[in-house]
Amino acid sequence: MERLLCACVFLVIALPAIESVRDSSCPRICASHGYGDPVCGTDAVIYPNICEMKKKTCGKGVKLSADPSLCQRSSGSKCEHKCSSEKDPVCGTDGRTYLNRCMLQVEICRLGIDMSHLGSCNNISAHRENCPVDCKQAPQDGPICGSDGNVYKNTCQMKLITCGQGVVRTNKKYCQTTRHCRESCWRNARPTCGSDGKIYSNVCRMKSKNCGKHVFEVPMAYCQEGQERTRSSLVCPSECPNEPERPTCGSDGQIYKSECELKLLNCGSNKRVSKVDFEKCRNRLQKCLKIKCSNDPDPVCGTDARTYKNQCLLNLATCLKGVQLAHLGNCTGLKEPNPCPDHCTDVGGEPICGSDGNVYRSQCDLKKETCGQLVVQVPAQHCRTTASCNESCDANERQFVCGSDNKIYRSECQMKRDNCGKHIYVVPLKRCLAGFIFRGCQKICPDYYDPVCGTDNMTYSNACFLELENCRSRSLVQMKNMGTCAEPLNEIPKNYLY
Repeated sequence: MERLLCACVFLVIALPAIESVRDSSCPRICASHGYGDPVCGTDAVIYPNICEMKKKTCGKGVKLSADPSLCQRSSGSKCEHKCSSEKDPVCGTDGRTYLNRCMLQVEICRLGIDMSHLGSCNNISAHRENCPVDCKQAPQDGPICGSDGNVYKNTCQMKLITCGQGVVRTNKKYCQTTRHCRESCWRNARPTCGSDGKIYSNVCRMKSKNCGKHVFEVPMAYCQEGQERTRSSLVCPSECPNEPERPTCGSDGQIYKSECELKLLNCGSNKRVSKVDFEKCRNRLQKCLKIKCSNDPDPVCGTDARTYKNQCLLNLATCLKGVQLAHLGNCTGLKEPNPCPDHCTDVGGEPICGSDGNVYRSQCDLKKETCGQLVVQVPAQHCRTTASCNESCDANERQFVCGSDNKIYRSECQMKRDNCGKHIYVVPLKRCLAGFIFRGCQKICPDYYDPVCGTDNMTYSNACFLELENCRSRSLVQMKNMGTCAEPLNEIPKNYLY
């Protein structure tokens, strides 16, 4: 009886410790090239990304907040943060450049502003910026990732093509084909065949060596066809067009559509994979069949060179046989020669979003600029400047914004839709109102909440509203302190660079 009592006491004491150990299964290192959005924890603190949140709150039971308003000053948040000093500038809708996205998130918490675009603010009006005439003598400092989400050969080409749009250089991690340029690759040997017909030591090496190019993984048989066949390569099929579907369990524990597909996807692999009894894969099959997918069309291409109707169906294939995403859009014929146009004259219709993440003026431009890279057209929502082209904007919405083209729009949605394919972003409303003449004490104030206390002991939403009252009272009301009258601030918070 005493032993049983001791055991129960031990369990009661040990349970919190067990929970703590369970919660402490969190990352010790977060990749420096990670580009996750800042997050709000259940402790009402802002973190650079979810990885940093798990790392800094290890064992404390802090999770991702389901309520986004938890980190909003209007809801009583103190806007506390654990931001790093990483230099990755972003521009806010207040026209200020912030050190990184996390620092901007602190101001979003305080003021309710938003992100205007990636990269530093270009405070020169976009239509007045100096643009190059040609780039023949320009330094080859590319590839460059622009704030419009497109990749350019160099800075000069970026300024030439986007003249008047205020596009600036941003971190390479924000563009699809430059995302892995500086990635440190582990020395794991998993031979990979690239869509350029070359064999690489692994996928990471393939992407880092093709910085700025659309090169993706394809079945190894494609690369071996151009080489001298060896005895091992003779048994590797190059395709399985007429093979009947017979679910096959491999010795690697994965499920293939047929024995032919098993050989195709493991061709050139270091480990030998063979057909085994299907019962060994029964548990995997039951687990994967829990994935339920819709038939919504948004095609993606897998590393098995097969087109899947949507990302969910590819996730099912990943679960069954380890197939990964090669690129968005339909797969193309790898061996078919595709003629490239020398010049494009017909540039009509809406811009086109390519599977390399870049936007092109027309289908002809896409083929010309990406000759030999097997880039295909994908739905507009997958590219940054075309994401809102087909969006339905609320006709009754009256959230007026000033665009970088110095025009006032009914809403940000309308601004982006009306400028499909262009890099037009939100700038402070005062830029668009600079030409208007206000009489007397009439003035349009921004709606963000950055309270100030007046000498009349009244709290005003921001300094602009205090200035209005100062004008009406003929300089009788001045600013007493920053913050509310109940909770004054000793100093003005400054999370921006300039």
